Amino acid sequence: MNWEMVDLEDGHRQLQVEAPWEEIAPDYRDILGDFQGVAVPGFRPGKAPRQVLEVRFRRDISDQLTWRVAQRLCRRALEEAGVQPAGPLEVSGVEWEKDQTFRFTARFLPLPEFDLPDYRSWGPEVTEAADPQGELSLRLLEKVDFPIPDELVRGELAFDGQPDCDPGSEAWQAAARRVRLMLILKRLAREEGLEVEDAEVEQRIRNKAAEFGTTAEALTAELEPGGGRARLKDMLLAESVLEYLLENMQARYP
Repeated sequence: MNWEMVDLEDGHRQLQVEAPWEEIAPDYRDILGDFQGVAVPGFRPGKAPRQVLEVRFRRDISDQLTWRVAQRLCRRALEEAGVQPAGPLEVSGVEWEKDQTFRFTARFLPLPEFDLPDYRSWGPEVTEAADPQGELSLRLLEKVDFPIPDELVRGELAFDGQPDCDPGSEAWQAAARRVRLMLILKRLAREEGLEVEDAEVEQRIRNKAAEFGTTAEALTAELEPGGGRARLKDMLLAESVLEYLLENMQARYP
């Protein structure tokens, strides 16, 4: 894989990524295998030739391949660059053909720079509170302040079903606090070496699908447009960081 990162005038950064087909082929075979049991007119279930599946389901295969490969390669490139995104990655310009180089562009806002408080010194004043997670979140918000890009606040409001809120409104300020807390927890995750695996996201999707009376595939299809899946992963990361910090505080101050 090769990548190049450039700074854009609007504060975003842009990744241009390309990878040889050898790095993509396992994903392609795995995705194509998911379609081998699908009924195709003129063939018994599971008996349609690969070439027929590749033509009939090309768009679905392409969508899944783009999502899976772009996320994985972006994650690798960002790790190599030592950069953490503040929000979802906007993938565009995808070019791929079987046995050819896979190319795409990704645009994102980098995580703002800010100093972390001496959170490792906190103890019973947090762990013995009526709501330890709430107390920890409040302390982090009180100790860490930095400008929040309007784009991230608008994205949070859109997820919350309030896309038309004005800057300065109560809803806007609440969304900005949620975004700021999420970014602080992302930075803490990097500091503590914590991450959320894709398998954990898949499990949460399956759990929620069962709760809502739908399928994991249908829920995934709803989440992927607009960064819903990435937001779910961020939420799982936030939960993990808060739990990890509280466990460490309790261990230091039993």
